Amino acid sequence: MKVWFDITNTPQVHFLLSILKGLDNGENEFILTSRDFSETLKLLEQKTNLPFDVIGSHHGGNMAKKAIGLLSRYIKTQSKVKGFDVSISCGSESAIWTSFLKRKKSIAFGDNDLAKQWTYGKFVSNAFFPKSIPLSVLTKQGITKQKIYQYNGFKEHIYIADFVPDPNFLNLLPFDNYVVVRPENIKANYVKKSGAQTITPELLKMLSLKGENILYLPRYDIDHEYSKGIKNIHIPSGPINGLDACYFSNAVFTGAGTFAREAACLNVPSFSFFAGERLLAVDNDLVEQGKMYYSRNPSDLCSSYLKSNKHSADLSIAKNVKLEVISKLKEVLSK
Repeated sequence: MKVWFDITNTPQVHFLLSILKGLDNGENEFILTSRDFSETLKLLEQKTNLPFDVIGSHHGGNMAKKAIGLLSRYIKTQSKVKGFDVSISCGSESAIWTSFLKRKKSIAFGDNDLAKQWTYGKFVSNAFFPKSIPLSVLTKQGITKQKIYQYNGFKEHIYIADFVPDPNFLNLLPFDNYVVVRPENIKANYVKKSGAQTITPELLKMLSLKGENILYLPRYDIDHEYSKGIKNIHIPSGPINGLDACYFSNAVFTGAGTFAREAACLNVPSFSFFAGERLLAVDNDLVEQGKMYYSRNPSDLCSSYLKSNKHSADLSIAKNVKLEVISKLKEVLSK
């Protein structure tokens, strides 16, 4: 079988390559395509030796430009990607629409109950989502109930199942005990819509005053400004493995949903200060389970951290989640 993976955003790299690994039985062939957006291409080059085609780029937050970019990429994808039997993506319209037009099977993975699944829901063959998301939410967004498979655990579990901690990671840092801080994506449309202001500068000051060593992972130039005058802080000179950063830390403070879930799934104290208007259903589930703490108040975050305890990572949970998903995926592909 020739399987086409369309990887369009940075967080998808680890996830879809893990799915690919689960299907790599020595007989399947793989086609990879991507999009020039954020650090997607750089990370993809680091994580696989497989060749991939770059189709399209990000078109910013303007809805008209996004629509034009979406249509343009779909047209280019139609002509460039040929000879596949099934497409697998994280809800890529280009992959799903192309598959539909060419009468090929398409499989989508998602975990965002606030996203607009209606752009592909009518055309996808099968869709995989965590059980945290109510089925009624997905069907209201245009995906037929019969197409949906809901699995135990979270999307992050699937690639954490492949994670092997790097014993040399701590050699990259000036300290052994630390907390991670990742700012909010203040330029994201969902943050602009909420009108939220960053709490990162105040959080850094509080953690520093409490004597914590801080591994700081800024996004933009403005994020670097927040660290000025902060003691016991380290900013890596280049990209680092985020899972290693989580695994060896005492806690993770982050405005990024994926990073917060990664920490929670690794059993590391996870403190989210996500700046969107609403948390995703998967995040609410982790909060209710006590595996993630959410607040936009730096004092609350710090006091909750002081009460927390780090537990040993249990990768068996992640391995069981991946086993379930890959088994169901193989069943779907065999039909």
